Amino acid sequence: MRSPMSAPPEPIFFTDRDLGKRFPQLLRDAGLRVELHETHFKPATPDEIWLPRIRERGWVAVTRDGRIRYSPLALEAMMSAGTQLFVIVGKLTNDDAAAVFIDRRKQIQALLAKDQDAFIAKVRRDGVFTWLRYSSWRRERERQNP
Repeated sequence: MRSPMSAPPEPIFFTDRDLGKRFPQLLRDAGLRVELHETHFKPATPDEIWLPRIRERGWVAVTRDGRIRYSPLALEAMMSAGTQLFVIVGKLTNDDAAAVFIDRRKQIQALLAKDQDAFIAKVRRDGVFTWLRYSSWRRERERQNP
C-alpha cells in the first residue's frame, strides 16, 4: 500500500500507431514507460475499441490524431471509460514530437496528478493545454440529449 506522502507511480504511456516506432523508443530512452499500439492491437483497430481498453490497463494515451476529438464514437468510448489522452499537435517530425513531449514531461505529469477524470490535452511546443475535460463533455452531451 502506498503511503499518503509517496509520489504517484510513473504513468505508462500508450502510443498510437500514428507515432511509429521511433517516437516511443525516444520516450523510453528518456526514461518514460511506454507501450506500443502494435504490441496490443491490430493496426486497423478502431479508436473506440482501443481507447477504453488502455484505460482498463491504467495507461495514458498519446496520439497525433486530433480528429479523435470530433469522432462521436471515439469520444463516447474514451470519456465513458475515463481515458486520458494527449494529442501531439504541430508540424513536427516524430523525433521533434518526442522532444516536445519529453520537454513537456513535467506539465504532462502535473496534469495527470491533478485530473483523474477523462480528458484530451494538446501537447505543443509552447505547453500542454486541456482541450476537453470529462465534465465539459458530459454537460454538452446532456444539453444535446435532455
